[in-house]
Amino acid sequence: MNRSILIAALLPTLLWGCRHRLPEMVHPRLMPITEAVFATGHLEAAGQFTLTALNEGYLQQVLVREGDTVLKGAALFVQDNAAASIQERAAAANLAIVQEQSSDRSAVLQQLQAQLATAQEKRDSDQEQLNKLERLYATHSVAEIEVTNARLAFTSSLNNVKGLEQQIAATRQELQQAVISSRSQWELNKTNTDYYTLRAPDSYVVYSILKKQGELVRKGEALAVLGKADQPIVVLSIDEAGIARVKPGQPVLVELNTDKGKAHQASISRIYPQFDVTLQAYKAEALFATSVPSLVNGTLLQANIITGGKDKALLIPREYLLPNGLVLVKHNKQIDTVAIKSGIVSNEWVEVLHGLSTDHLLVKPAQ
Repeated sequence: MNRSILIAALLPTLLWGCRHRLPEMVHPRLMPITEAVFATGHLEAAGQFTLTALNEGYLQQVLVREGDTVLKGAALFVQDNAAASIQERAAAANLAIVQEQSSDRSAVLQQLQAQLATAQEKRDSDQEQLNKLERLYATHSVAEIEVTNARLAFTSSLNNVKGLEQQIAATRQELQQAVISSRSQWELNKTNTDYYTLRAPDSYVVYSILKKQGELVRKGEALAVLGKADQPIVVLSIDEAGIARVKPGQPVLVELNTDKGKAHQASISRIYPQFDVTLQAYKAEALFATSVPSLVNGTLLQANIITGGKDKALLIPREYLLPNGLVLVKHNKQIDTVAIKSGIVSNEWVEVLHGLSTDHLLVKPAQ
C-alpha cells in the first residue's frame, strides 16, 4: 500500500467525518484528494555560513552585534596577534636589507663593478700593446716571442673581464632571488597577521555571535553565523519513505511554529543527493512563493509537500478497513467480506482503487 498524507486543510470536502465520531455504516464517497509528503524543518538565511577563526588567539574586539548588516571587507572580530606582528616586522626589516643589497648601491656589486673596471682597463691596455707589437713584428723590429706573450696577456685580460661580467650577472640574480624569497616571507607573515582580523567576505546579516570578547579562540572555532538578508530558505528534513516522491518545483505548504494554523505557499528548489547522517533524513530546500513578513532565522516549521492529487477518488474511513485488506459490506440483511485494492492510505482515510462503489454500504468492524 502507498502510505502518504491526505491534506484535509486544502479540501473542505475531506472534512466529512473528521473530528466526529464515524457512523457504524457509511457509503464510500467520491471526493478530490491531495497526496503529500510530510516534513519538518526550519528557516535558514540564504547563503548562511559559519565564520571560523583562522588562527589561535584571545578575542580582543567584537566589532558587530547580532542583527547588524555588514558590508564586504568590514572587520568583524580582532584576535590578539602580538607574535604574528613581531614576525611580520622582522620579515619586513629583512626584506628592506635584501632590497638594499640587491640595488646598485650594494657593497658587493660596487666591489665587483670596481674589479670589472680595472679588468677592462687592463684588457684595453693589453690590446693596445698587442697591436703595437704586431706592427713592429711586421717590420722585424721585435721578436716573435714578444708578440706571443702580448697575445697571451690580452687573452687573459679578456677572459678576466668576461668572468667578472658573468660573476656580476650571477650575483645580481642571486640577490634578486633573495629579494623574491624575502618578499614572499614578508607577504606570508603579513597575510597571517591579517588573518587575526576576521572580515566579512561579502554583504551579510550577522545572525548569531558565538564568542565573547576576551575568550581564547582556537583555529577553526566558530565565531558567528552570517547569511544574506534576502527571503529565508525553508530547509526540510524528509524521511526515506517520502524522498522518492519529492521533485523540484513541487508546491509546499509551510506552517511556522510562530504562526500556527496558517499555511504559507512555497515550492521545492533543491534536493540534496546524499542522506544527512546528522539529521537522519534527506535534506531539501524550498522557497516561499511570496514575501512573508517578520520571519525569524531558525524558526521551526512543519510542511506538506504536494506530490500528487486526484479530482475524484473513492474514499472510505480508515477504521472500516480490516488488517488483511478486506472490508465488511452489508447486502440486504447479510454482511459479506469484500477484498479491495487500496491506493493512498492516511491515518483517517483509504483510497479504494478497486472492489467498491458508492452504492456499497460498509459496516464498521467491531473494536
